[in-house]
Amino acid sequence: MMEEAEKIKVRYEKRRNNDAGKNENAVFIENVIKERETVYSKILKEHFSEIDKVKFIEIGAGEGANIDFFRSLGIKDENIVAAELLPERAATLREKYPKITVSEGDALHLNFENYFDIVFQSLVFTSILDDDFKKSLAHKMWDMLKPGGIILWYDFKFNNPANKDVKGVTKAEIKQLFPSVNEIAFYNVTLAPPVGRRVGSMYEFVNSVFPFLRTHLIAVIKK
Repeated sequence: MMEEAEKIKVRYEKRRNNDAGKNENAVFIENVIKERETVYSKILKEHFSEIDKVKFIEIGAGEGANIDFFRSLGIKDENIVAAELLPERAATLREKYPKITVSEGDALHLNFENYFDIVFQSLVFTSILDDDFKKSLAHKMWDMLKPGGIILWYDFKFNNPANKDVKGVTKAEIKQLFPSVNEIAFYNVTLAPPVGRRVGSMYEFVNSVFPFLRTHLIAVIKK
């Protein structure tokens, strides 16, 4: 039977092929990124007084779009680890960021204990359909986190009926993945894409007036 990590690779490849040639709504994407990065900035300011000393890892770093943002906040290249499953993306990361550490392959094989101040994942867990793999990866993230550090989480909470290769992760499931944590801070973000793509420059207004249309969660899970 194919291991879950290999299945994830297949899902990403399928998604890339399906997305090829699509022209995503640029205004929508800009608003989504602006909204979540505003929340990230607030969270980091609340938790860390010396950003330049923060040790950071992203699980599923892709080609570095999120890393660019966290570098802009002052996290140093030598304190960043980019963990990426797909070889071609890992190669891109090495080329773009020669001073950061790129770890290629299954994140379950990472060997950092009580090391990072921030363990970050964005849109990774919803691509994992195996519950045991989810639990193992959550445990690995927790194990890598220093006491006083945070897991920073961004993912969607609803299933996508048009895409059976992803599965939403709710607040309740996040709490189950980190059972030793007494309190998790949640932020509801990201206007539902079918709506967000239609409203254009009215994104912020619609998002503020109809918060129940937000489909994603940012979670702060403190050790």
